[in-house]
Amino acid sequence: MGLFDFSGGGNMGYASVDNKRNFTNEDLLSELSGIKVSFGTPVMGDIKGTQSVMYKKVSDDFDVFVRVDKNKIIMGKIGTDGVSSVATALNMGVGMFLGHKNEDESTADRAVDELLAVIKRLENGESVTESELATANTSSGEAIALYMKQKAISLKPKFDIFDLDENPVYHVEGDIARLNYSIQKSGVEVLKLKKKLVAIMPEYTVEKGGREIARIKKKLKLTNPELNGTVDGQELKIAGDILGYDFDILVGGKAIGHVDTAATVWSDCYRIRIFDEDKQDVVIALAIICDSVQNSENNN
Repeated sequence: MGLFDFSGGGNMGYASVDNKRNFTNEDLLSELSGIKVSFGTPVMGDIKGTQSVMYKKVSDDFDVFVRVDKNKIIMGKIGTDGVSSVATALNMGVGMFLGHKNEDESTADRAVDELLAVIKRLENGESVTESELATANTSSGEAIALYMKQKAISLKPKFDIFDLDENPVYHVEGDIARLNYSIQKSGVEVLKLKKKLVAIMPEYTVEKGGREIARIKKKLKLTNPELNGTVDGQELKIAGDILGYDFDILVGGKAIGHVDTAATVWSDCYRIRIFDEDKQDVVIALAIICDSVQNSENNN
């Protein structure tokens, strides 16, 4: 992907696809009105006189739009009604300065990626009734949100992961060398996390009951680190900005979790959203691995 290539998602907040089916904006509104997504319902609007399909108030600061632009369909986030463009730009600038996005920006970027996946399916001629993230595979049908203090691994070998009410859900204990971690829930170990030092690039394994269920390896890259591997034999991919802590965890091509910052909840906090309750423990382990990788990159 080139420096100014907005064709692919990746939590950039902007994307485009070829309009192979010659959709009009009216066509897009008609199609999208019948498709359930996790961030609202579409209406026809305009952006400075340019007709656009809009999802209003996706977050406190942002709307999401999609429209036809010549032979492309473009989509992205834009400051919502009542929030000035100056304030929106200022918030984005602060996020860039701090090295991570705020919660509102991350939520909007995630919505753009979800919308992009829907538009791609429509362009492929699929019959779409809902996005993959419209209904989470959880008992409530909503994503489960848990919270981890930033730099938890680098500070101490023992820490907790909390729910919104600050009740500990997971307890994590590591050895002094910070190579082995026990991930516990209700006092019982659910997973064991191991880091290999002998590898040229760090490798991690996740074990359940003594059986390896996941293996993750960092790729050598000069910019944002890349992690991939397998989970229960399926391809694992971390998509997004690990160093900026705004990324998806995908297994078998499907997002099972998303990690971003949540400074508006508590200070210096990561939010871990789980879309598949059956894989909640694995999402937690992978979030811990990414925290370790981020810390190593910053130290280097």
